[in-house]
Amino acid sequence: MVGKSKAMQNIYSQIEIVAQSDATVLIIGESGTGKDLVANAIHQLSPRKNKPFVKLSCASLPETLLETELFGHEKGAFTGAIKERKGKFECANGGTLFLDDVDDIPLSSQVKLLNVIQEKRFERIGGNESIKVDVRLICASKVDLFNLVKLGKFREDLYYRMSVIPIKIPPLRERREDIPLLIEHFLNKFGRPELKFTPEAMEAMIAYEWPGNVRQLENIVQRIVVLTKGNVVTREALPSEITGAIRSGIDNIWNKEKIDLEKVLADFEQRALRWALEKSGYNQTKAAEILNLKRTTLREKMKKYGLI
Repeated sequence: MVGKSKAMQNIYSQIEIVAQSDATVLIIGESGTGKDLVANAIHQLSPRKNKPFVKLSCASLPETLLETELFGHEKGAFTGAIKERKGKFECANGGTLFLDDVDDIPLSSQVKLLNVIQEKRFERIGGNESIKVDVRLICASKVDLFNLVKLGKFREDLYYRMSVIPIKIPPLRERREDIPLLIEHFLNKFGRPELKFTPEAMEAMIAYEWPGNVRQLENIVQRIVVLTKGNVVTREALPSEITGAIRSGIDNIWNKEKIDLEKVLADFEQRALRWALEKSGYNQTKAAEILNLKRTTLREKMKKYGLI
């Protein structure tokens, strides 16, 4: 996990505290924010770290297949069940089970999952034996589950069982100060640590909205690594989806019937601060000089926007 922002420092603190208990955790965050990394970190810092860490994505799995994956099945339980199979709960016994995309679990399967969480027991599909398990459960959702509860698409009792300890992962656009660190991390990962972004290119990367979050950033950096022949990445060398989106965003301000002037000015001020900090190598004295500000004024503005 990479990031020095205040938001990420809060996540690290929560992980350290939560890891020492067996309470069920619900991780909420948009796709690509790294919910699986948080789940893995909780497991690795817990007393269960030497036991299994088992992951299952519940996204778009039909009811029968999901229940087979969760609880396993006996030989002959249905057509094609030619041998006994253990489910994820059984495989994770003594360790941690990470259920990703729980917002996609069908209503018909939610009651069975609720019973397992409550009783710590289940039966394989087609079986009669009650199997007891000791599993720490971590769940993740890309949407606010309580909104699904209000819409009648998610059981309220299951929601409260899953969200004993909620952890919300901020999208990348809410922790832009981490983008340079993430870029450096991915450059190292893809074997091009010598690549340097010009200040203009880095500002463009920081200003982009990143709808796909960290996962999208990783893919973009990999593309840049493959296509860049020299050691310098200019703004012109960035993918058009980044530079085009920034130009479009600026132009669209003037196409609206109304604009929130304070919001526009605040956004511009944040971008100017990040640009000056990046250009100065995060030297606050130099950044203040670049912006023609007193260093105390710079620090006040950095605190205002959560940059320190």
